[in-house]
Amino acid sequence: MLKLKKLFLLLLIPSAVFSQNLSLGQGTINQQNYYEEIDIELSNNKIIVPVTIDGKLYKFLLDTGAPNLLSKRVLNEIGTTKTQKINVNDANNNADSLQMVQIPSIKIGNLNVLDNVALVSDLDNHPILKCFKLDGFIGSNFFRNSILKVSLKDKKITITNNVKLLQIKSKPTELKLIGDQKSPYIKISFNNNKKINEDVLVDTGMDGFYEISNRAYTIFSKEKVFAELSRSYGTAGIGLFGNASMKEQIMIKSNVLRINHTSFKNLITMTTDDNNSRIGFDVLRYGDIVIDFINEKFYFEAEKEVTFDKKPLIYSSTVIDNKYVVGFVWDKAYQDKLNVGDEIIRINDYNLNKMDLCEIVNLRNTLRDEPSYEMEIKSKDNKTTLINIESK
Repeated sequence: MLKLKKLFLLLLIPSAVFSQNLSLGQGTINQQNYYEEIDIELSNNKIIVPVTIDGKLYKFLLDTGAPNLLSKRVLNEIGTTKTQKINVNDANNNADSLQMVQIPSIKIGNLNVLDNVALVSDLDNHPILKCFKLDGFIGSNFFRNSILKVSLKDKKITITNNVKLLQIKSKPTELKLIGDQKSPYIKISFNNNKKINEDVLVDTGMDGFYEISNRAYTIFSKEKVFAELSRSYGTAGIGLFGNASMKEQIMIKSNVLRINHTSFKNLITMTTDDNNSRIGFDVLRYGDIVIDFINEKFYFEAEKEVTFDKKPLIYSSTVIDNKYVVGFVWDKAYQDKLNVGDEIIRINDYNLNKMDLCEIVNLRNTLRDEPSYEMEIKSKDNKTTLINIESK
């Protein structure tokens, strides 16, 4: 199975602020009663939302695991007088500073948020982010005074300040909102035991279903919540500030993971270096979510039980130095054939060494569920090898 893990997951954490004292908690809505349904675009497992700034329409990623973020190009187009620097960590805990700006007006549909704040990054020159041709991210701080419903089935998001208008049939669970960013956290449990639980970030910008932090896994391993399938040393995550550091990660399987009133059986996932575990885009394949920032409730309208039948990954892939490479080798049968850093130059009839990275990113969904294929790799000493990948 071909998979680019955590292509550009962002959990941006303010750590030091100076200058004009801008805050991610800023932003007001003048409408007294509002209900906005907005059509979304789905692109490579990303939710793209139309956003209007200064009368111009832009394409923003819906990412509840991050605050608002603008590309430098858009900032140059709209301009702003209120700006400062802030220290930030990305999803891999890599740190850097970004510009923080105040935007006089951001509109989604007819909903107008005044004086909201966003971070700024050069999305057009990020090795992976540029492939999605994004103008920015709409993050959790945009919805801090609203209720957000996300439906892949209807290809819509809904924003309102009256939860009754959503006509929700399921019962909610508690929602925690962390920091000025109002990062949304919910409690999930394991093995149908409510006492074995953890708080996880609801992150619509994350690839995949669930990733567990090494911190949480250390705690749960004592409770024998997970079956450990494999350990591998390598890297696979690409954040805003580059690759994750090389480290041993663990592939695990849970018997039952419970979100609200839905049980998911036989889920396979990997540990992550982030401080927080999280649920991502793939959760939306099984039902609609409602994040009620006003009343601090979370709804999940889904079937009561889902059983996964996907097999463990043989390897994970990533991008290093603008090359598409092996990031982890999970299957012991392939550990003498594949090495971290081996360049993947061909898969079946696709000559990846003749494609740019954006073409490979667009191709990954076509290849990710292939049960078997022929792969050609090039080692660091430029030796090429043909390998037949066969899922067990």
